[in-house]
Amino acid sequence: MSSFDEIQQFVQAANRVTEFEELKNLLGSTVRSLGFDHYALFNHIRPSTSKEYPVRLHDYPDAFGELFREKGYLHDDPVLVACQKSAVPFTWEDVPQLVSLTPKQKEVFDAPKLAGISSSFIVPIHIPGESTASCTFAMRLGRDFPKTSFPAAQYVSCFAFEAARRVSQRMVTKKGRVFQRAVSPKLTRRQLDCVVLAGRGKSDRDIAQILGISNQTVHQHMEDAKRKYDVATRIQLIVCALFDNHVAFADLVN
Repeated sequence: MSSFDEIQQFVQAANRVTEFEELKNLLGSTVRSLGFDHYALFNHIRPSTSKEYPVRLHDYPDAFGELFREKGYLHDDPVLVACQKSAVPFTWEDVPQLVSLTPKQKEVFDAPKLAGISSSFIVPIHIPGESTASCTFAMRLGRDFPKTSFPAAQYVSCFAFEAARRVSQRMVTKKGRVFQRAVSPKLTRRQLDCVVLAGRGKSDRDIAQILGISNQTVHQHMEDAKRKYDVATRIQLIVCALFDNHVAFADLVN
Protein backbone atom coordinates (compact mmCIF):
# COMPACT_ATOMS: atom_id res chain seq x y z
CA MET A 1 0.00 0.00 0.00
CA SER A 2 1.36 3.46 -0.90
CA SER A 3 1.87 6.29 1.58
CA PHE A 4 -0.92 8.15 -0.20
CA ASP A 5 -3.29 5.25 0.46
CA GLU A 6 -2.21 5.19 4.11
CA ILE A 7 -2.98 8.90 4.48
CA GLN A 8 -6.32 8.56 2.73
CA GLN A 9 -7.39 5.70 4.99
CA PHE A 10 -6.22 7.58 8.08
CA VAL A 11 -8.15 10.74 7.17
CA GLN A 12 -11.34 8.86 6.46
CA ALA A 13 -11.10 7.04 9.78
CA ALA A 14 -9.96 10.10 11.76
CA ASN A 15 -12.93 12.08 10.51
CA ARG A 16 -15.21 9.57 12.26
CA VAL A 17 -13.53 9.37 15.68
CA THR A 18 -15.38 10.84 18.65
CA GLU A 19 -13.05 9.87 21.51
CA PHE A 20 -9.34 10.32 22.16
CA GLU A 21 -8.91 6.57 22.72
CA GLU A 22 -10.18 5.87 19.20
CA LEU A 23 -7.75 8.40 17.77
CA LYS A 24 -4.90 7.00 19.87
CA ASN A 25 -5.42 3.49 18.50
CA LEU A 26 -5.85 4.72 14.94
CA LEU A 27 -2.74 6.88 15.07
CA GLY A 28 -0.69 4.04 16.54
CA SER A 29 -1.60 1.60 13.79
CA THR A 30 -0.99 4.20 11.06
CA VAL A 31 2.38 5.21 12.48
CA ARG A 32 3.55 1.62 12.51
CA SER A 33 2.28 1.00 8.99
CA LEU A 34 4.51 3.90 7.89
CA GLY A 35 7.52 2.18 9.48
CA PHE A 36 7.85 4.11 12.76
CA ASP A 37 7.75 2.51 16.21
CA HIS A 38 6.13 5.11 18.46
CA TYR A 39 4.35 8.47 18.34
CA ALA A 40 3.49 11.36 20.65
CA LEU A 41 0.87 14.03 19.82
CA PHE A 42 0.80 16.98 22.23
CA ASN A 43 -0.24 20.59 22.40
CA HIS A 44 2.32 22.47 24.46
CA ILE A 45 0.10 23.89 27.19
CA ARG A 46 -0.11 23.89 30.95
CA PRO A 47 -3.54 22.35 31.56
CA SER A 48 -3.98 24.15 34.88
CA THR A 49 -3.70 27.60 33.32
CA SER A 50 -4.60 27.25 29.63
CA LYS A 51 -8.05 27.80 28.18
CA GLU A 52 -7.31 25.11 25.60
CA TYR A 53 -8.19 21.48 26.14
CA PRO A 54 -5.04 19.36 26.59
CA VAL A 55 -4.10 16.90 23.85
CA ARG A 56 -1.87 14.16 25.28
CA LEU A 57 -1.70 11.08 23.05
CA HIS A 58 1.30 8.74 22.85
CA ASP A 59 2.33 5.10 22.87
CA TYR A 60 5.89 5.51 24.13
CA PRO A 61 7.40 2.74 26.28
CA ASP A 62 6.50 2.95 29.98
CA ALA A 63 10.19 3.38 30.77
CA PHE A 64 10.25 6.60 28.77
CA GLY A 65 7.37 8.19 30.68
CA GLU A 66 8.69 7.00 34.03
CA LEU A 67 12.12 8.47 33.31
CA PHE A 68 10.70 11.85 32.31
CA ARG A 69 8.40 12.01 35.34
CA GLU A 70 11.05 10.80 37.79
CA LYS A 71 13.65 13.30 36.58
CA GLY A 72 11.18 16.16 36.04
CA TYR A 73 12.19 16.47 32.40
CA LEU A 74 8.81 17.48 30.97
CA HIS A 75 9.24 21.22 31.59
CA ASP A 76 12.81 21.22 30.23
CA ASP A 77 12.18 19.33 27.00
CA PRO A 78 14.17 21.24 24.32
CA VAL A 79 11.72 20.02 21.66
CA LEU A 80 9.15 22.47 23.03
CA VAL A 81 11.53 25.35 22.35
CA ALA A 82 12.68 23.94 19.01
CA CYS A 83 9.08 23.73 17.79
CA GLN A 84 8.63 27.42 18.55
CA LYS A 85 11.59 28.19 16.30
CA SER A 86 10.77 25.96 13.35
CA ALA A 87 7.89 25.83 10.89
CA VAL A 88 9.22 22.68 9.24
CA PRO A 89 9.89 19.16 10.58
CA PHE A 90 13.21 18.29 12.16
CA THR A 91 14.89 15.30 13.78
CA TRP A 92 16.02 14.91 17.37
CA GLU A 93 19.62 15.35 16.18
CA ASP A 94 18.70 18.77 14.74
CA VAL A 95 17.59 20.15 18.10
CA PRO A 96 21.03 21.51 19.19
CA GLN A 97 21.12 23.55 15.97
CA LEU A 98 17.73 25.08 16.81
CA VAL A 99 18.19 25.57 20.55
CA SER A 100 21.14 26.63 22.70
CA LEU A 101 20.81 23.83 25.23
CA THR A 102 20.98 24.57 28.94
CA PRO A 103 22.64 21.92 31.14
CA LYS A 104 19.20 20.58 32.07
CA GLN A 105 18.07 20.51 28.43
CA LYS A 106 21.30 18.72 27.50
CA GLU A 107 20.43 16.09 30.10
CA VAL A 108 16.94 15.76 28.58
CA PHE A 109 18.44 15.58 25.09
CA ASP A 110 20.52 12.54 26.09
CA ALA A 111 17.67 10.83 28.00
CA PRO A 112 15.64 9.01 25.27
CA LYS A 113 18.39 6.45 24.61
CA LEU A 114 18.18 5.45 28.30
CA ALA A 115 14.54 4.51 27.64
CA GLY A 116 15.21 2.60 24.41
CA ILE A 117 14.51 5.40 21.88
CA SER A 118 17.18 6.02 19.24
CA SER A 119 15.83 9.11 17.49
CA SER A 120 12.67 11.00 16.56
CA PHE A 121 11.16 12.88 13.63
CA ILE A 122 9.25 15.90 14.95
CA VAL A 123 6.55 17.88 13.13
CA PRO A 124 5.70 21.31 14.65
CA ILE A 125 2.06 22.38 14.32
CA HIS A 126 1.29 26.09 14.48
CA ILE A 127 -2.28 27.42 14.55
CA PRO A 128 -2.84 31.17 15.04
CA GLY A 129 -4.27 32.00 18.44
CA GLU A 130 -3.44 28.58 19.90
CA SER A 131 -0.45 27.02 21.61
CA THR A 132 2.14 25.30 19.47
CA ALA A 133 1.66 21.55 19.12
CA SER A 134 3.82 18.74 17.79
CA CYS A 135 3.64 15.18 16.57
CA THR A 136 6.72 13.05 17.13
CA PHE A 137 7.55 9.79 15.37
CA ALA A 138 10.15 7.75 17.25
CA MET A 139 12.32 4.73 16.56
CA ARG A 140 13.54 2.03 18.91
CA LEU A 141 17.28 1.58 19.42
CA GLY A 142 18.85 -0.26 16.51
CA ARG A 143 16.12 0.77 14.06
CA ASP A 144 16.66 3.26 11.21
CA PHE A 145 14.21 5.93 10.13
CA PRO A 146 11.87 5.11 7.22
CA LYS A 147 12.90 8.36 5.54
CA THR A 148 10.63 7.80 2.56
CA SER A 149 7.70 8.07 5.00
CA PHE A 150 8.66 11.56 6.25
CA PRO A 151 6.26 13.41 3.88
CA ALA A 152 3.38 11.10 4.81
CA ALA A 153 4.21 11.55 8.50
CA GLN A 154 3.95 15.31 8.12
CA TYR A 155 0.48 15.01 6.62
CA VAL A 156 -0.63 12.46 9.21
CA SER A 157 0.52 14.86 11.95
CA CYS A 158 -1.71 17.65 10.69
CA PHE A 159 -4.70 15.36 10.18
CA ALA A 160 -4.23 13.78 13.61
CA PHE A 161 -4.05 17.10 15.42
CA GLU A 162 -7.08 18.44 13.56
CA ALA A 163 -8.99 15.33 14.61
CA ALA A 164 -7.80 15.83 18.20
CA ARG A 165 -8.96 19.44 18.15
CA ARG A 166 -12.39 18.39 16.95
CA VAL A 167 -12.65 15.78 19.69
CA SER A 168 -11.48 18.30 22.29
CA GLN A 169 -14.13 20.79 21.16
CA ARG A 170 -16.73 18.35 22.41
CA MET A 171 -15.03 17.70 25.72
CA VAL A 172 -15.99 19.29 29.02
CA THR A 173 -13.15 20.42 31.29
CA LYS A 174 -13.14 20.10 35.05
CA LYS A 175 -14.23 23.73 35.19
CA GLY A 176 -17.33 22.84 33.20
CA ARG A 177 -16.18 24.70 30.10
CA VAL A 178 -17.62 23.32 26.84
CA PHE A 179 -15.79 23.74 23.55
CA GLN A 180 -18.28 24.30 20.75
CA ARG A 181 -17.45 23.12 17.28
CA ALA A 182 -17.09 25.99 14.86
CA VAL A 183 -19.18 26.19 11.69
CA SER A 184 -17.26 25.00 8.66
CA PRO A 185 -15.96 27.95 6.61
CA LYS A 186 -17.11 28.28 3.01
CA LEU A 187 -14.46 28.61 0.33
CA THR A 188 -15.12 30.24 -3.03
CA ARG A 189 -14.81 28.23 -6.23
CA ARG A 190 -11.49 29.91 -7.08
CA GLN A 191 -10.14 29.32 -3.59
CA LEU A 192 -11.05 25.64 -3.88
CA ASP A 193 -9.37 25.46 -7.30
CA CYS A 194 -6.18 26.85 -5.78
CA VAL A 195 -6.36 24.53 -2.76
CA VAL A 196 -6.79 21.46 -4.97
CA LEU A 197 -3.85 22.39 -7.18
CA ALA A 198 -1.69 23.21 -4.16
CA GLY A 199 -2.62 19.79 -2.80
CA ARG A 200 -1.25 18.30 -6.00
CA GLY A 201 2.09 19.95 -5.27
CA LYS A 202 1.72 22.83 -7.72
CA SER A 203 3.51 26.12 -7.07
CA ASP A 204 1.80 29.51 -7.24
CA ARG A 205 3.33 29.98 -10.69
CA ASP A 206 1.99 26.60 -11.88
CA ILE A 207 -1.47 27.34 -10.48
CA ALA A 208 -1.50 30.76 -12.10
CA GLN A 209 -0.71 29.27 -15.51
CA ILE A 210 -3.34 26.53 -15.15
CA LEU A 211 -6.09 28.91 -14.02
CA GLY A 212 -5.08 31.83 -16.24
CA ILE A 213 -4.62 34.27 -13.36
CA SER A 214 -1.63 36.10 -11.86
CA ASN A 215 0.75 34.69 -9.26
CA GLN A 216 -0.38 37.42 -6.87
CA THR A 217 -4.03 36.46 -7.31
CA VAL A 218 -3.20 32.83 -6.51
CA HIS A 219 -1.32 33.92 -3.41
CA GLN A 220 -4.26 36.09 -2.34
CA HIS A 221 -6.77 33.26 -2.81
CA MET A 222 -4.63 30.96 -0.67
CA GLU A 223 -4.12 33.58 2.04
CA ASP A 224 -7.85 34.35 2.13
CA ALA A 225 -8.64 30.63 2.45
CA LYS A 226 -6.10 30.25 5.27
CA ARG A 227 -7.67 33.18 7.11
CA LYS A 228 -11.13 31.63 6.79
CA TYR A 229 -9.83 28.49 8.48
CA ASP A 230 -7.51 30.42 10.80
CA VAL A 231 -4.51 28.26 9.93
CA ALA A 232 -0.88 29.15 9.38
CA THR A 233 0.22 26.81 6.58
CA ARG A 234 -1.05 25.46 3.29
CA ILE A 235 -0.80 21.88 4.54
CA GLN A 236 -3.14 22.75 7.42
CA LEU A 237 -5.50 24.42 4.94
CA ILE A 238 -5.58 21.30 2.75
CA VAL A 239 -6.14 19.16 5.87
CA CYS A 240 -9.12 21.28 6.94
CA ALA A 241 -10.62 21.30 3.44
CA LEU A 242 -10.38 17.50 3.32
CA PHE A 243 -11.90 17.08 6.77
CA ASP A 244 -14.84 19.30 5.83
CA ASN A 245 -15.37 17.45 2.53
CA HIS A 246 -14.74 20.59 0.50
CA VAL A 247 -11.99 18.61 -1.24
CA ALA A 248 -11.83 14.87 -1.90
CA PHE A 249 -8.65 12.81 -2.03
CA ALA A 250 -9.48 11.94 -5.64
CA ASP A 251 -9.19 15.67 -6.43
CA LEU A 252 -5.58 15.68 -5.28
CA VAL A 253 -4.44 12.96 -7.66
CA ASN A 254 -2.70 14.38 -10.69
